[in-house]
Amino acid sequence: MSSTDTHSGGQHATAEVVIAEVVARQIEAMILDGRLGAGERLPAERTLCRSLKVSRNTLREALKDLRGRGVIQTRRGSGTFVAGLQMLQVQPSTALQNLLQNHPQTLAGLIEVRRLLEGEAAYQAARRAGDEDLQALQRAYREVVAPPSPGDSSAARAQRDIRFHRAIYSAAHNPILLLALNAIRDLMMSFIFDTTDRLYTRPGAWRQLRTQHRRIYRAIEKRDAPAARRAAGAHIDAVAEALNRRPEH
Repeated sequence: MSSTDTHSGGQHATAEVVIAEVVARQIEAMILDGRLGAGERLPAERTLCRSLKVSRNTLREALKDLRGRGVIQTRRGSGTFVAGLQMLQVQPSTALQNLLQNHPQTLAGLIEVRRLLEGEAAYQAARRAGDEDLQALQRAYREVVAPPSPGDSSAARAQRDIRFHRAIYSAAHNPILLLALNAIRDLMMSFIFDTTDRLYTRPGAWRQLRTQHRRIYRAIEKRDAPAARRAAGAHIDAVAEALNRRPEH
C-alpha cells in the first residue's frame, strides 16, 4: 500500500469518527428535547439510519460512544434503551450530602429550590403531557392517595409520594427537571424520614396531603397550567410548614 493510500485511509477513518460523534450528539438532542424519554427503547437501527441519514456502521459507532458514557444501555434480547433515571441522575457526594444534612439552613434552601422545580414541572406537564404521560400520572396518583394500609411504613408512603412527583416531572418533557429532581431527591427523602411523625403520622396529615395531590393532578388533567403551578406551590408550602413545625409532646 502506498503512502497516499494510507493517508487517504486515515482521513476516511477520521471522517467516520467525526460523523459518528455528530450522530451521537443528535441522539442526545432527541433525549434532551423529550423525543426519547428515560428508560425508553430506541427505534430499530434501520429506522434510525433512515431518519439520521447515516450508514449502519456510523450509527453503531455513535451508539457505542453513547453506551460507553452510560447514556444508553443494551439489553440482550430486548434492544437498546435510554438509561433510566437512576443512571442519568446527578448525585452529590456522600460527604457533601452529610454536610448539607447537618446544617439547618439547608432545609430552607431545599424547600426554595423544590418550590421552583415543582411549580414549573406541574405547569409544563399541564401543557405538554401526552396520553401515556397522563395514564402514568393517574397510576401514580391513585397510589399516593390510597388510604394507608395496616403496617404501611412512612418510608413506603414517602416513596409513593416521590413516584407521583416524578411522574409529573416526566410529563413535563424537560429532562433537566428530571435530573434536578434526582439531584435533590435523596437529600429531600432524608429530611422526610427524619421528620416522618410531623409529615405523615400527624393527625389529619394524610387527608391534607391527599387533597393537595388531588388539586395538582386535576389541574394537570384539565390542562390548566397556572392552576397546576399554584397547586404545586401550595403543596410545597404545606410540606415546609409541616417540616418546620416543632414536634408535639
